[in-house]
Amino acid sequence: MRHSPGVQRLLPTEWRKWEQFDNIYKLDAVPVATVQLRFDGWVTELHNEQAQKQLDRAVGLDNLLYTPDADFSCFADLALTSPSDYYREGQGSLIQAVLTPGDPFIKQNNEAIAQHVLKQVHDLFPSSRDLTMTWYSVVKLAQSLYREAPGMEPYRPAQKTPIDNFFLAGSYTQQDYIDSMEGATISGRQAAQAILEPTGYTVKGGWIV
Repeated sequence: MRHSPGVQRLLPTEWRKWEQFDNIYKLDAVPVATVQLRFDGWVTELHNEQAQKQLDRAVGLDNLLYTPDADFSCFADLALTSPSDYYREGQGSLIQAVLTPGDPFIKQNNEAIAQHVLKQVHDLFPSSRDLTMTWYSVVKLAQSLYREAPGMEPYRPAQKTPIDNFFLAGSYTQQDYIDSMEGATISGRQAAQAILEPTGYTVKGGWIV
């Protein structure tokens, strides 16, 4: 079954007479599984065993990380990147990984998914094999990002539409990034630029000039 972005549910079906709107129905949305793993030490600290296993302070790579060597497209240690929300005294890393596309995993039980991600975390950071995973959470979305497949790019709609004063924004629209938060932000700026076009103003650095 082909699933399209959520905007399909908001558009009047009669608007499909315009190719720009009809093309949206050709976009396919993929399932995604977001996995969180809590450890009793610091996963990305590779060269200092004492620092890795102490729980007085957070240590490791404080950034959003990407890898071609795992099934998750991006991941981060939330205890480091967002300590006010996720750091817990006496606890270690909280790795969050996003499995996308999640087709092979969406029907698996949560424990199997968590163990799969744990193995790949161990492969990326061998020193983490000395740590214990103390907790996990798996959240599945049956329809999430649109599928990055050959031939799909032309179906992404522009921000300006044939309807007066109706503009589109979202990472599924035409913009230079993949379906992501960054892509959504860029699309919003492009939508703002399209709205301003008749006025002669422009968007520059987040400001209208």
